[in-house]
Amino acid sequence: MARTEYEWFHAHPELSKEEVKTAKHLADVLRGLGLEVHEGIGGTGIVAVLKGKGPGPTVLYRADMDGLPLTEVTGLPYASENKGVMHACGHDVHMATAVGALSVLAATRDTWSGTVLFVGQPAEELGTGARAMVADRAFQKLLKKHGKPRLAVALHDAADVRAGQVSIIEGLHHANVDGVDIIVHGKGGHGARPHETTDPVVIAAEIVMSLQTIVSRRIRPDEKAVVTVGKFDAGTKRNIIPSSATLMLTVRSYGPKMRKLLLTEIERVATQIAKAHDAPKPPTIRTTAGLPSCENDPQWTRTVRAAFVAELGADNVKRHEPSLGGEDFGIFGSELGIPAIMWKLGAVKASEWKRGGDHPGLHSDKWAPDPGPTLRTGIRTVVAAIRTGLR
Repeated sequence: MARTEYEWFHAHPELSKEEVKTAKHLADVLRGLGLEVHEGIGGTGIVAVLKGKGPGPTVLYRADMDGLPLTEVTGLPYASENKGVMHACGHDVHMATAVGALSVLAATRDTWSGTVLFVGQPAEELGTGARAMVADRAFQKLLKKHGKPRLAVALHDAADVRAGQVSIIEGLHHANVDGVDIIVHGKGGHGARPHETTDPVVIAAEIVMSLQTIVSRRIRPDEKAVVTVGKFDAGTKRNIIPSSATLMLTVRSYGPKMRKLLLTEIERVATQIAKAHDAPKPPTIRTTAGLPSCENDPQWTRTVRAAFVAELGADNVKRHEPSLGGEDFGIFGSELGIPAIMWKLGAVKASEWKRGGDHPGLHSDKWAPDPGPTLRTGIRTVVAAIRTGLR
C-alpha cells in the first residue's frame, strides 16, 4: 500500500500552498483507514486523529506535503505528471511512510493506548506551513480536545544515509534561518562620468566581500554559521549607474546568541561601508525572521534511538552532524512547548551508495529514493517512535 501511495504522490506533486489534490488524496486514504480527518487547517493542511484502545498520552506526528519548482529528469515510470513541479525533497516519501505507519497503528490499535495526531503539513519549503497550522483556531481546538502532545516526531529522507538505515542525533538538528535584504542607496548618473555619482554597485560589491569576513573573522572557528548573498540586483543598462542596489541574503546559525550576533554584524558592515563611500543615506536593511533552529530533545532522542536499535539493529542506526539547512518542524515543539525529535531516513540505493558521493541529492531534478527499503524502514521507525511516545 505504501509503495502504491508513494508512486501516486511522486507523480502528482504540487507547490507550496497549492497542495489541494495532494491533501485531498491523503485525507481520503486516511479516512479509509478509519481515522478522523480534518481538512483546510493552516491553508491546505490536514490533521488526522487515531485513537488506541483506551485513554493515554498524545503524540503528534508530522509529514510535509509540498513539492519543488523543478522539472524531473529521473526517467522513472511514475515521474511527475505536473510539468515544472517535482517531489525533489522527499515529501512524497514522508506522506507514503505516514500512510504505511498509520495503517499499522490502526490495525493494531488494540495493543496501545492514547492518541496519535497526524499532521499533513503544507508549505514546508516556504517555512510557513507549520506556523500557519499552529496558529489556526481549528488546530488549537483539536489540541484542547485530544490533549497537549507529550512528544512531536517527524522524519526526513536523506541523501547521505543508505536506504535501510536511519540517523538520529541529540540536540541541534537544523539551523536558524533568516532572510536579510540590504538596499544600498547611491547617486545615479552616466556610466562615462562616474565621478559625478555615488555608485551603489561598487558599494554593494564591497559589502558582499566584507560580509564574508563575519564568519571567517568574527566567529570562533569551532562554531558554525553561514552568510550567503544569493541575489545582487542593480541597474537597467550598461551605461547607466543606478541610484540603488539590492542584496538578498540567507543567514544560518545555531541558537539565539549566534543569530543576534550575525544580524548585528551584517547591519554594522553594510552601514559602515556605505558611510565610507559617502552614500547619501544609510542602507535600508530588512530582516525576515524565518525559522528557529530545530532541536532534538536529548532524553527523548536517547529513548527513541534505543527503540530504533531494537527494531533495526545497531549497525543501521547512525549519527550525523547538525545541518545548516532549515526545517519548520521545530515550530511544533517551540510553539506548543513540547519536546520534539526528527531523524534522517536513508533513501540512497545500495548500489549507488557503494559508488560513493556521486549520487544525486535533495533538491536535485534527478533525486530518486529507493522506495522499497526506504519506505519499510520509515514505517518501522515511525511506528517505533510513536509507540515509545505513547508508553
